Amino acid sequence: MTPSVILVVLRVLMKRLLSLISQGLGLEKDCLEKKLGQKPIHPAQANYYPPCPDSELTLGLYVHTDLTSALTIVRQSEGVTGLQVIKDGKWVSVESIPDAFVINLGYQIQVLSNGRYKSVHHRAVTNKTQKRVSVATFYAPSRDSIIGPIQDLIDEQHPPAYREF
Repeated sequence: MTPSVILVVLRVLMKRLLSLISQGLGLEKDCLEKKLGQKPIHPAQANYYPPCPDSELTLGLYVHTDLTSALTIVRQSEGVTGLQVIKDGKWVSVESIPDAFVINLGYQIQVLSNGRYKSVHHRAVTNKTQKRVSVATFYAPSRDSIIGPIQDLIDEQHPPAYREF
């Protein structure tokens, strides 16, 4: 597949995921896509992590959440772990599965869902003997979108947890 075909496929996947997340929240299936705007931003980023004999001394990518995106789709090198997420206060490696993507929910989904979904804290670590490459594609709101908790998710038991921005 050419890079342009891959990008089209990833955009279709992202829209499908947004639809499923919307429905999971009890909303219309196109709700999140509409809230994120008519011209979403789709940046991509490639990361190269050379092998490091003492991987305790270096961190491939610092702890973060995907603050500016709603969704992140990551393709990892096959057979080399390096992506880690926090689970129950401990770092857990995300297994590299052949021909699979890792999907991260970004901060924009956390805000839109009024905290029902959380943006995952993650980092990348180096491998002692093998290089690692990851490619991430993001789905970020249109520049003119106003992001805030969706009104249908706010009530007396669930007041707004975030301000609009």
